[in-house]
Amino acid sequence: MQAILESHQIIQILNYRFPFLLIDKVTDYTKGAQLKAIKAVSMGEPYFAGHFPDFPIMPGVIITEALSQAASLMVALGDLGWEAGMPIPSTERSVIGVLGNTQINFLKSVLPGSLLELNVDVSWRKGSACSINVKASVDGSICAKGKITVMTVDKNKLSL
Repeated sequence: MQAILESHQIIQILNYRFPFLLIDKVTDYTKGAQLKAIKAVSMGEPYFAGHFPDFPIMPGVIITEALSQAASLMVALGDLGWEAGMPIPSTERSVIGVLGNTQINFLKSVLPGSLLELNVDVSWRKGSACSINVKASVDGSICAKGKITVMTVDKNKLSL
């Protein structure tokens, strides 16, 4: 799969770094509508040491976070007006996060050595809130699917 965004470009948009950046590359993107990304699941991931060490599986919360990052990335790219082949704009961005509505069904385990395909597409958008249909799969077999609501927030209005 040809990458249109690599991890070194993704970190310019999402405020995550190793070990919590869960998107390795973006393979497809339609402005404001959909995004496809890949997470290479390696036995070296820190959570495998303690999450069923005799039969390691990727925790559902990590799959949910990967889908949330893909959804947030899609919204951020749309807000930036980015299209494939363009450089990443170097403008100050709002914070993007999960609004608090996450509904994910887990259907199959994700094992080390898998290429986890993350597919996200917009269900609806109202102002800065956006409901995203999400799906994670390995070799065409769906592992998790559902909806995540993300929202952009001006970081100057956040109280820390």
